[in-house]
Amino acid sequence: MKSLTPETRVGLLTLATAAALIYLSVKTAGISFFGGPGEFAFNINFKSVSGVELRSKVKLSGVEIGYIENIVLEEDHASIKARLTRKAGIRKNALATIRTSGLLGEKYIEIVQGSKDQPFIKQGETLKRVQEPTDVSDIVNKVGEAIEDIRAVTSSLKNVFGTMKGEQSLKNILNNIDEASANMKAILAENRKSLKTTLDNFSVISEAFSKNAPTMAANLEKISSGLKEIVERNKDNLTDGIANVKELTTIFNEMLKENRKNLKITFDNMATASAKIDEVMVSIKKVSGSVAKVTSKIERGEGTIGKLVNDEEVYDNLNKTLSGAGKFIGKAEELRISLGLRGEWQSQMDEGKSFFSLKIEPREDRYYLLELSEDIRRDDDPAITRNTLNSLLYTITMAKRISDITLRAGLIESSAGAGVDLYMFGDKLMASVEAFNLTGYDNNTDNAQIKAQLRWNAQKYVYFYLGGDELLNEYYRTFLFGGGIMFDENVLKMAAGMR
Repeated sequence: MKSLTPETRVGLLTLATAAALIYLSVKTAGISFFGGPGEFAFNINFKSVSGVELRSKVKLSGVEIGYIENIVLEEDHASIKARLTRKAGIRKNALATIRTSGLLGEKYIEIVQGSKDQPFIKQGETLKRVQEPTDVSDIVNKVGEAIEDIRAVTSSLKNVFGTMKGEQSLKNILNNIDEASANMKAILAENRKSLKTTLDNFSVISEAFSKNAPTMAANLEKISSGLKEIVERNKDNLTDGIANVKELTTIFNEMLKENRKNLKITFDNMATASAKIDEVMVSIKKVSGSVAKVTSKIERGEGTIGKLVNDEEVYDNLNKTLSGAGKFIGKAEELRISLGLRGEWQSQMDEGKSFFSLKIEPREDRYYLLELSEDIRRDDDPAITRNTLNSLLYTITMAKRISDITLRAGLIESSAGAGVDLYMFGDKLMASVEAFNLTGYDNNTDNAQIKAQLRWNAQKYVYFYLGGDELLNEYYRTFLFGGGIMFDENVLKMAAGMR
C-alpha cells in the first residue's frame, strides 16, 4: 500500500479536528441529529423569571440535564420551555425553583425530584409544583431596614449611657447587681443546711407518694367506675330530674311575669311612702326645736338628766357602759344567721331524706353549720325499732373559705368527717366532696362513706343538686338528687315583723 503524503495527513487531521469541534458544539447546544433525549421538552410556570435567560441551565438534583429553550409571557405568569439534553426521568410532583450560582452568578432552573410512587412527566406537559425565587433586592431592602433598626437602638443606648448621668446610672445598676449577688450568696451559705433538709423532706414525700400512687390510682378508678355505674343505672331518673329543674325555672319565670303588675303597685307604694317621709321630716324639724330647748336646760345642769351629764364620774361610767353595749351590738349586727330546709331522693333506698339546717356566719370567710336529718337506712335493720330519736343524725361543722375553695371539718351525720367545696362561675355552681363514717357505716361496708355532689344556685334562696353517695361501698352505693331553700336573717326578720 502506498504511504500517505504529509499533506494528506495534515488534511485528515484537520478534518478530524473540525468534526470533533462540531460534535462538541452540537452537544453543548443540546442539538441532536439522531433524535433521543434532545427531543424531550416540558413547561414550567413562574410568576417572575427575573435574571433567567435563554440557554440557561436546567439541573435535576444538582446535575445538568438540559437548558431553557424558550420563555413566553402569559397573562399572569411567565412560561418556560425546558428541553433535555440527556435522558432523565422527572416525576409529576417534582419541585422546580430558580437558583443562583454563587452570590452573583448566573441563574438556572433547579428541579428537586418527586416521590417514587408518582409517574414521570410526559412530552409537552407542565410541571405543577414550583417555588417562587426570593428577589435579592427584597433581601437587601430587609437588611437595610434591620440596619436602620439597629442604628436606632444604638442611638437610644448612646443617649441613655453616653452622658455622665447615664454612665453613673449604669455603674449604680452594676453595683446593685453585684450587691444582690453577694447577698444571695450569703443567704445560700447561711441556709444551706435548711435547704438540704427541705430537699431531703421533698425526697421523702416523693418516695412516699410513689409508693402510694398505685393505691390512690386504684381508688380513683374505683370511684370513677362507681360514678359511671350510678349514672348509667339512673340515666332515666337523671333525665327526669333535669327536666323537672327546667320546668321549675320556667314556672318561676312565669310567676315573675304574672306578678309584674303587683311589683309595679309595690313601687308606687314606695313612692307614696317617700312623700309621707317628707311630711314626717317637717314634723321632726318642729320636734328638734323642742329638743334644743331641753338640751339647753341639760347644759345648764337643770333637772336629773342635767345633773347626770354634768357630773364627770357619772358621765364616765355611763360612757363606758354605752361603749361596751355598742361593741356588743356591732358584733351582733355582723353575725349572719340562715335557716334552711332541703330534701333529696336516693335511688338505692328509693326513698327521700329531709334536712333542717342552721348556718351561722360570724365573718364572710367563715361559718358554722348545724344540721339535723333522719337515717333512712335504719329501716333495713329488724333488730332496731325506728323512732325519731334513734334515727336522728346531726351535723356540726365549721368551715373556712380560701378564695374559691371552702374547707369543712367536724361531725357529719353523727360521725367525724371533713369536706371540701369548689365554687365556680361566681358562686352559681359548687362541686363538693365529703368523707365521714371513716370505718364504714356498718358490717356491710369496709370503706369510708364518700359523698360527692354538684350544686346549682338557681336563685338567691333556692338551689338544686345531684351526685352520689357511698361511692366506695357497693352495698349502699346510690345516686341522689334534690333541692332546698336557705333564708338569711333579712327574710327571717321580715317574716317576724322586725322590719
